[in-house]
Amino acid sequence: MFLKALCRESRLMVGLLCLVLPCAVSCMRQNRGVPARAVVRVGDAYLTRRDLGKMMPFGMLPNDSADMAEKKMEAWVEQQVLLRKAIQNLDDEAEAEIEEQIARYRETLLVFLFENKITRQLLDTIVSDKEIEDYYKENQSQFLLKSNIVRVRFAKVAKSFGDLADIRRGLFATPFDESNLMTLSELCRRGAENYFLDADRWIFFNDLLREVPIHAYNQEVFLKNNRKIEVDAGDYLYFVSIEDFKVRDMVSPISFEKERIRTIILTQRKKALIEDMERDLMEEARSTGLIEYY
Repeated sequence: MFLKALCRESRLMVGLLCLVLPCAVSCMRQNRGVPARAVVRVGDAYLTRRDLGKMMPFGMLPNDSADMAEKKMEAWVEQQVLLRKAIQNLDDEAEAEIEEQIARYRETLLVFLFENKITRQLLDTIVSDKEIEDYYKENQSQFLLKSNIVRVRFAKVAKSFGDLADIRRGLFATPFDESNLMTLSELCRRGAENYFLDADRWIFFNDLLREVPIHAYNQEVFLKNNRKIEVDAGDYLYFVSIEDFKVRDMVSPISFEKERIRTIILTQRKKALIEDMERDLMEEARSTGLIEYY
């Protein structure tokens, strides 16, 4: 009985210590100036659990998080050790250079943020189709293709699919009209493993080759000699109808370059807006006596 009672008291004491000890350690740390939930210290620098959490990739599995946390913590420790040594060896000249670079960076950042604020408020972001067409016509040399592009329809279909012949007939139909597209879309939705039917849109030929096992050792020759293509690959058949193509060094079609041209025009507008603002600010500064040369 005495031994059982002693064991119960021992377990009770251990339980109380488990409750009290973390609080005591926390209080001792705070009394010594150690931040709450600190995990490691290097000199006067502390890494807390919160800081460590910010370093962790989002969505990491629990099994991997412990190893990653240890790696991040050790990387932080190494960085702090190197930083301490660098500070210890820093002379006055190097420190002055650092302060000068920080000041220059701050000035650059302030101007950058100011210009962005002004352009957000004043920049006209509407670019008309006519502006795009005019820029395209006036700058043809900017739009020479570096890769081959195609307008294409294709479908990857299992050989076991019951309406295989209908997909072949619909995709290779000439002429291809809206009713063909509606019927083919429904067939592909039900039976195709992969498909692309928007032949009004230009895509890179290399992107097509990643989807369809076509062996085109000379792409330009292949495109000039092949329009309706059927590829047998294991359990699947690939049907490809090339509606149009353009090869390297030809002028890229405007539809393929529209978003790029829009970005170019907006960039030019932003540059002009900033230049006008800077000129106005300089004129104002001179007229008010803000600038004085010695």
